[in-house]
Amino acid sequence: MSGLLGIGGGIIMVPLLLYVPPALQVGILSMKTVAGITSVQSFAGALSGAVGHKRYNRISSELAIAMGVSMAAGSLAGSITSDWLTSETILMVFAVMAIIAACLMLIPRTEDGPDPDPAGIVFNRSIAIVVGLIMGVLSGIIGQGGAFLFIPVMFYVLKIPTRIAIGTAMVIGIASSAAILLGRVGTSQIPYMLSAVVVVGVLIGAQAGSMLSQRTPRKLLRGVLSALIAATAAKIWYQLLT
Repeated sequence: MSGLLGIGGGIIMVPLLLYVPPALQVGILSMKTVAGITSVQSFAGALSGAVGHKRYNRISSELAIAMGVSMAAGSLAGSITSDWLTSETILMVFAVMAIIAACLMLIPRTEDGPDPDPAGIVFNRSIAIVVGLIMGVLSGIIGQGGAFLFIPVMFYVLKIPTRIAIGTAMVIGIASSAAILLGRVGTSQIPYMLSAVVVVGVLIGAQAGSMLSQRTPRKLLRGVLSALIAATAAKIWYQLLT
């Protein structure tokens, strides 16, 4: 899913780690532990996925720099701040981000013709930087690159074509997740053995996903991403409210 949809995978991994172990009666992980695991997993997924998308020329360097730098700064601040937040607060931030992303994905959008050259993409640089900073702080708190939220923003606010938004998100995710990982390591929030197990699968899967992404219709890519975000948002809000 990381390589296919341009996300670090935390939007999927968080509910899996929170709800599957208790369902299988093999243990319970707190949101803080899950955030530590996904901070490592998001970095690995973004790095592996970016390598795959680079081969297909789907990355806008200008957009990656504009959003990546501001997201990295915000992510580091949010990651350090998370050490003082409770698991419930972190889960609430995640749930709010997921529902906003799900609402954004409901906006209709059509794309015709072949994908344009990433070097010729035009976007509002100031908005990209501000969005990157805000998304970075929130992503740092929840321990993820935050692509599940800033990809819809790239679609509907910055008007970036689907496949270029997905490919560029992988590079931005490297910057933001590296800063998040640095903050988590510095505050001793990483469960290393659990993280290592998850990363092995992510590195392999992201390569397969990036290849599949090039052969998948753009409308279907947006539809899959929308469904994943909406399902996760619904599950977490149900858990919080009950």
